[in-house]
Amino acid sequence: MTLKKLRWKSRKGIRELDILLQKFLQSEYENLDPNQRDIFEEVLDLETYDLLNAITGKSSYNIKYETIIKKLSQLSVLTNDKA
Repeated sequence: MTLKKLRWKSRKGIRELDILLQKFLQSEYENLDPNQRDIFEEVLDLETYDLLNAITGKSSYNIKYETIIKKLSQLSVLTNDKA
């Protein structure tokens, strides 16, 4: 999937989540191996609140998403520390 399509798909309708996913695309996506990129695309297919709850640790998720969810969570923590 092209980066342009990923940016569009990363728009979930919750401002904080949208910003987080855009930051991930800018800072982390290029460093992912092809398998992790495929998994990231699957993560984007999760329902908005399921994804948000996974990132914030409020719900469980498929173990194959763990690396991506952890990266998103860490990026979220870094973002919050700067505010």
